Amino acid sequence: RALDLPLQEADRMAKLIPLISLKNIFGTDDESKAIRSSLNADDQEKIKTLIEIEKGSSLDAITLKQAKAIEGTVRNTGIHACGVIISPENISNLVPVAKAKDSEMYVTQFDNHVVENAGLLKMDFLGLKTLTLIKDAVKIIKAIHGKTLVPDDFPLDDPKTFELFQNADTVGVFQYESAGMQKNLRALKPTEFADLIAMNALYRPGPMEYIPLFIQRKHGEEAIVYDLPEMEDQLKETYGVTVYQEQVMLLSQRIANFTKGEADKLRKGMGKKDLSILVVLKPKFIENGIANGHPETVLEKIWKDWEKFAAYAFNKSHSVCYAFIGYQTAYLKAHYPAEFMAACLSNNMNDIKQISFFMEACKRSGLEVLGPDINES
Repeated sequence: RALDLPLQEADRMAKLIPLISLKNIFGTDDESKAIRSSLNADDQEKIKTLIEIEKGSSLDAITLKQAKAIEGTVRNTGIHACGVIISPENISNLVPVAKAKDSEMYVTQFDNHVVENAGLLKMDFLGLKTLTLIKDAVKIIKAIHGKTLVPDDFPLDDPKTFELFQNADTVGVFQYESAGMQKNLRALKPTEFADLIAMNALYRPGPMEYIPLFIQRKHGEEAIVYDLPEMEDQLKETYGVTVYQEQVMLLSQRIANFTKGEADKLRKGMGKKDLSILVVLKPKFIENGIANGHPETVLEKIWKDWEKFAAYAFNKSHSVCYAFIGYQTAYLKAHYPAEFMAACLSNNMNDIKQISFFMEACKRSGLEVLGPDINES
């Protein structure tokens, strides 16, 4: 825009840039060359076109030269909504800090990735309304039935709760109440907590395409196939489908003797499509895998599958936490439907759409919702 490059031209050039930096596209160092050579044929052709454009003196060429010059500079500052940096000592001794705009809050002048590389810990602290809902439901149950429930102690093999999931009666159930999720729950018919964890991880853009395969394999409609017998230990619970980042990490250690640090680098590299990391780790994976007696063709296939999937793979520990909270809400709904729905309504008092939605759900379940009462409300 600053150079008045026509939008159509800007769009054309943007589409020529693969998922690597301009530094690596035009760089003559060994690392840049290695990264370029790891790209597919289409991307390599695009790079040739960009290099030819950059050699000229047209507005396109000037734009590319300017883009190279400013690549990596700070465009604007911002504050993560829930990011907190934890430092072992006075933070200003380790990284530059500043006051946030229109606030007395201190923020780091480095972004989160640089801060982590500097040795500080970044944590995201998120509030979750569902926890209040669970607490309120437990209070109501205590008031009416005199029972003190401890959600963390709910049995994870409760038949009534799994029946609720199988019937997709999940309105108000954390993470499992959308129409799409309900459809998949009906097809999956989960029978164990691991199924809920996997479904929570899979029901996201990208891995969602693996849900039908996951369901078919669970019900024995599709054979469970492992590229290597050694993969069964890690992939058994997900019926041979790679679902979690942790599976990739553990398998890389098992198949190619990666250290825990290398496995974590692999997770980050694949998740962020960082070719500078992958170009270093892939040869080691192939070489070590061959040394461990695995066929090169199979190792290449595994790596390719991981590259495709790991960009979307979910963190299992994260998914377990989500599924656990979801299970707690489902348990309460299965055993104390009226009390649970009362808590849902109370926690959405200011949202008439949600109130109407939950009232309809109560009606379908045969629960009567009483109007306000001066003596009872």
